[in-house]
This record gives sequence, structure tokens and C-alpha cells, in this order.
Amino acid sequence: MLCTPSLRLLCVSCLALLPALSAQAQFDPAKAWVEPQAIAARFPDPPVSYATPGFRAGRADFPSHAEVLAFLSDLARQSPNVRVERLGLTQQGREMPLVVLADQGRIDPARPTVMVIGQQHGNEPAGGEAVLALAQQFASEPGAALLKKVNLVLVPRGNPDGAERFTRVTANGIDVNRDHLLLRTPEARMLAAATLRYQPQVVLDLHEFTVGGRWIEKFGAVMKYDGLLQPATVGNLDSAIAVGAQRDYVDAIQSAFTQAGLQGFKYHTTSGGKSEDRTVSMGGVQPDTGRNVSALRQAVSLLLEVRGVGLGRAHFARRVHTQVLAATTVIETAAKQGPALMQLTAQAGQRAKAEACHGDLVVEAWQTPTRQRLEFLDAKTGEDKTVDVEWRAAEPLKIANARPRPCGYLLAASETTAVQRLQMLGVRVERIDSAAPWQVERYEILSQTDGQRQDARGAIEDGEAIRAFRVRPRAGRAVVQPGSFYVSLAQPLSPLVSAALEPDSQNSYAANRLLEIGDDRLLRVPGPVPVGVWH
Repeated sequence: MLCTPSLRLLCVSCLALLPALSAQAQFDPAKAWVEPQAIAARFPDPPVSYATPGFRAGRADFPSHAEVLAFLSDLARQSPNVRVERLGLTQQGREMPLVVLADQGRIDPARPTVMVIGQQHGNEPAGGEAVLALAQQFASEPGAALLKKVNLVLVPRGNPDGAERFTRVTANGIDVNRDHLLLRTPEARMLAAATLRYQPQVVLDLHEFTVGGRWIEKFGAVMKYDGLLQPATVGNLDSAIAVGAQRDYVDAIQSAFTQAGLQGFKYHTTSGGKSEDRTVSMGGVQPDTGRNVSALRQAVSLLLEVRGVGLGRAHFARRVHTQVLAATTVIETAAKQGPALMQLTAQAGQRAKAEACHGDLVVEAWQTPTRQRLEFLDAKTGEDKTVDVEWRAAEPLKIANARPRPCGYLLAASETTAVQRLQMLGVRVERIDSAAPWQVERYEILSQTDGQRQDARGAIEDGEAIRAFRVRPRAGRAVVQPGSFYVSLAQPLSPLVSAALEPDSQNSYAANRLLEIGDDRLLRVPGPVPVGVWH
């Protein structure tokens, strides 16, 4: 059997063509932090067991990518409800598999679809293991009964190269979970293609958070919570999804945690280094993470982080169980909501489409400074420790820049890179056939400096400097030439369009050198499009 790039189904016999794969992921247990017994005793194993590769007897490491592929291949052979697809190859030539779980393996468009993504950060293995456990759980009864009400799309590893090397980032040093708008990595592009193909109504992203480390340095404490949750928090998010739908899912998960004896709270993090900087922030509010970009696609989108980074294999069963419980709750909730959920997300898309030319859009937003009381465990005694902190809240957002929403944007014929990235996201782009005068707004550049993208923990360390613009739209006219591109905001993905094309935000294509804005290469269109400029 030959393996070609166009082959969609996972090709197990292609494993020999991959780079040399170790029998185990490249994890060094000697680097793991060993908790004091008083702390470890507070996190007993759950009363369940899992039969996935990471729990095989005598295991001292985490599964290699070859083991993950073999496990999924076996599962697909055993159940007609399981279909394993090949999304493509990573930077180092590894397969990125996607698992479809549906009644008889066929997606039913009349049922809601839930997507679960694990291990976008390669050194956070519990999410990848939890996705394997979910696949096994829903492959046969009693879990399979739910597939008559919901479709599942699972990505065990959103960063296979990082998982194999046990590193956070992809092979080229980019954090894939900060790349869902820019799409600089093949991993982010594959995830975008899967999302575009399956159009999930709900997306759950599984991660792990640091337990000791900087928390010990700053507060003399370690993290107490089993799971930290955050729904999408980003500018231009549909209000019905933000205020109602996402909160329903968060509440359902928190209730499930309480019943299982697990402790949950809002997701929060802090910067590394500088022990005097004791500010704690909720998760990012930029349109770059999978959580926020999925929501701007009009999906209910959630982040779950469990205690794990730095612990090695300690409490691995509890970490995986926390994620499996949360994901199962999300799936059950989506199945119960059924057509109502599908209607909610469809209506959000229609509202986004109808908002073209009307109201204001958020160009840039940040967390809102306030204070918060957090519960920790004393790093030495394991006793409860309460700390009041400077808190950067993701709800409500602090709007730093907003302006009137245009009808769309014009891009010069030379800006093919930006156009291709938009199309990868699923954005509709029109090609202009004939020259015509347009009413436009040009971006007057008030200042331009070098900088770095920032997230809740500080500068994003991907080696890429950005251009930080200050601009002012100026009304005028322009004769737009054939071959130029028009990107209308009258489409459901309009929030992603503005996130990419308004130049004075840190995630814009202009800021990240995927698009130029001088010489009329990017223009706003404030009013109706001239008649007959394309077929």
C-alpha cells in the first residue's frame, strides 16, 4: 500500500516513513518536581481506571506518537462508530490524526458536533491521554448510545512534534495555541482545516497548568485546584454565546467537579521570573488562542486546564480523569441541547453577517485590573492558604481601541499571503474584475514601532517581533484595479476578518508582517460596493 499526501485515512503502514520515533516520549522524570507528601496526599487517584497507552503497567513515561497512532488504528478496527483521518504532516513529518466518532462513523448534519483538542502544548500530556480515553469510551456501549444525538471530532495531539519531544512549542518554536489567526504553523493550519470541515458547535481545548514553580517563588504556595475553566473572552464575541451558552457549560462542568470531589475555579496564571510581580491574570483576551478564535467562528468555546505541568507522572490518573469528566459533561450537555444548540450558533453567525456596516467593532481589548481572593496550598505544610492578589479579569474586557465597523476591506492584488490565510480560516474573498471608483477609508499611520505580542503571562516568546501601529482612518476615494480583493463583513466569520485586517492590534496580519498597508494595499470600505465589479 502506497502512502500519498492526499490520503485522508490514517495510514498505519506509513509509520516507517516518519522520523525515527523513540518507544517513549522524550520526557525526563528527573526534572519533575516532587511534592511534599502532605500535598500529594490531598490528590488521591480517582475510583476509575483507564486502558489507554499512558496507563500500561510499569509505565514511567508518556506514550510515543507511534503508540498513539497504533491505539487509534486498533480502536477503528474494533468499532464501526470510529473513523480515523489524517489531517496532514507536522513540521517533522508526523501524522496528525483526527478521530470521528459518530453513529456508524457517519457525521449527521442534523446533530450538533463537539470538537475536543488535546495537547496543543507538547509538555501537557494529560489532555492527549484524555482524548484517547474519550475515543475509547464512546467507541462502544454505553457511551456509543450518545452518538445518536451528537457527533464527536477529537484531536488527540494538536502538536505531535512537541508531544514527542515533551516541549511546549512546535518544532519551529511557535506556540500553536497562539497561532490560530496567523496560521504560521502547519499544525494550526491543520486544526483550522478540521474546524472548517466539521463546523463544530462546541469546542473544548484541554491543557495543564503549572503547579509549583513561579507560584512557590511568588506566594510560597502551590496550586490547589484540580481544574481551571475559562470560556472564550475576546472582543466582538456574540453576546448570546458569551453571556448565556458558554456560562451554561461552565456551570455544568463545575457541578460535575463538585459531585466527583474535585475542585474547580476560573483559569488564572502569572508571569515567570520577577518574584515581586505578584499579579495574577485570567486567560488571554486576544483573537489568537484556539479558545477565542473558535468562539469568533460562532461556536461555544471552552478552555480546561488541570494541575500537571512540572509534576511528571504524579497524579496522572486524576489529571486525565478531571479532563474526561469535563469533556463528557460537555458532550452530554450538547446532546441534550440538540437542535437548540445548532440554532443558537447559526443565529450568531447571521447576527455577525447582519452587523456589517453598522455599529462599532473592538480593535483591541485587554484584561480589567481588579482584585481577587485565591485559594492555594502552603508549599511546605500543604495547609490551605488564602492570598489576595492583583487580578486581571477577562470579564468584563477593558476596551483599548474601537472604531466604526466598515462594510468590508479592499486588499491589493499583491497581498496574496493575507488572502490565503483568510481563506484557510474559511473567510469568503471576492476577486475584483473591473476598475471602478470606490468610497474608501485609508489608514493614516501615526506611528510605527517594534514590539512583541503579549498574552496573560507577558511577552509571547516565539522569536517574532511585531510592528505596533497607531493609525487613523481617513475618508477618500480610490480607483480599485482589477485583480484586487474584496473581503465583505457580511459573512458569519466577520469577527475573524476584522481581527486579521484592522492593522493596529498586535494580532493583525499587518502587525505580523503578513500584509502591507501603505500605497492603498489595505483599505476600509465604509459603504456599499460599486455595482458590477465582479462576476
